[in-house]
Amino acid sequence: MTVKEIAEKTVVYIGKDLFLSGPIRQAALSEGWSFRQEDPAKASSLSPDGPIVAVFDLSALKDEVFPLTETLRQRGGKTILVGISFHTDTDSLRRGQLAGIDKILHRSRMGPDLKTLLHEQTP
Repeated sequence: MTVKEIAEKTVVYIGKDLFLSGPIRQAALSEGWSFRQEDPAKASSLSPDGPIVAVFDLSALKDEVFPLTETLRQRGGKTILVGISFHTDTDSLRRGQLAGIDKILHRSRMGPDLKTLLHEQTP
């Protein structure tokens, strides 16, 4: 990676669901952020520099979300943790809160709500 890539604002979708990655990618690119998708098992390899918004599918990750959030909180760069969940999935919503997720978005509004969040983070 070059220095420019490391300092770049990046939205990282940590998951495998292609249905989720499309709207997340679109929201990121429309707000001037780069996008990348990571397998949950490789999330600890994220760059220590540059701001990231890490997006998790809380329904798919189950208890895997706890070590991932802990690892990402140790990054040197600004890190915002976002969970995606169905509004009726109370187990996933509770798990996200317990894991220290900063913002939980409902799947039905994830694209527009993520775009708003990213817009608020842009100086």
